[in-house]
Amino acid sequence: MSKIALVLEGGALRGIYTAGVLDVFLEENISADCVIGVSAGALNAMSYITKQKGRSAQVNLQFHNNPRYIGAKAIKSNKGIIGFDYLFGEISHSLLPFDFDAFHNSSQRFIAVATNCVTGKGEFFENGKVDNIFACIQASASMPLASDMVLIHHTPYLDGAVSTSIPIDWALKNGFDKIIVVLTRDKNYTKKEVPKSLKRVYRAKYKNYPRLVKKIFTMPRRYNRIKKKIESLALQQKIFVIRPSQEVTVSRLEKDTKKLENLYELGIQDTRNCFPLLQNYLNS
Repeated sequence: MSKIALVLEGGALRGIYTAGVLDVFLEENISADCVIGVSAGALNAMSYITKQKGRSAQVNLQFHNNPRYIGAKAIKSNKGIIGFDYLFGEISHSLLPFDFDAFHNSSQRFIAVATNCVTGKGEFFENGKVDNIFACIQASASMPLASDMVLIHHTPYLDGAVSTSIPIDWALKNGFDKIIVVLTRDKNYTKKEVPKSLKRVYRAKYKNYPRLVKKIFTMPRRYNRIKKKIESLALQQKIFVIRPSQEVTVSRLEKDTKKLENLYELGIQDTRNCFPLLQNYLNS
């Protein structure tokens, strides 16, 4: 029997596309042996693993304009624009309850990727093998400049996308026969170089973390390179890729509810459209 890995790109609120993809997977009983999530991909993986269809989308659709989740109150309580205390606290315990027992007892492997701010390298934190997987998920989704660093065993971490935007190489090296990659950008997207003005901001903010700064500056080149590799692997049918069939205009911290709803629906529709091809890939 094939071992299936599911690789989930981040993209902050653009991750609502992935929520649509995973909801179709839950409908169709597509169960990966291992889920590797980066940033919003790690957050989306949570409800997929607990089989809580619709939950990931509802979190962002209901709360994206709530300042405790994204905004001023989040900054006050989290020193960053995302209210992880609210997300993992009141939202997950009472407003849109998360099935913590199902998550911890799942037979599926789950890995969140975060960037070590000291070394600049990506690290892979696996559920059941770390003290606090939710701190690792928070680190994975903590965007530079917009979020505070997250300490894990006294070491600071930030967004996994800084070092490992799409962890396809990890899946390839770890013996998976079938690899499904969910992207949050369309096929024509190319990441642009970091502007000089923003480079000055990064250097000032992270002056004590030169390797992190270097990784931030090289992100565009590495992202575009891994994208080309993904295209090649998909053509060889070594992996299966699901990505937006239209240009994505949703911003990382999108305020327009309708745009988010449309991107979620696009994720559902794109997955349904390619589902026969996905079945052929998994059964080949």
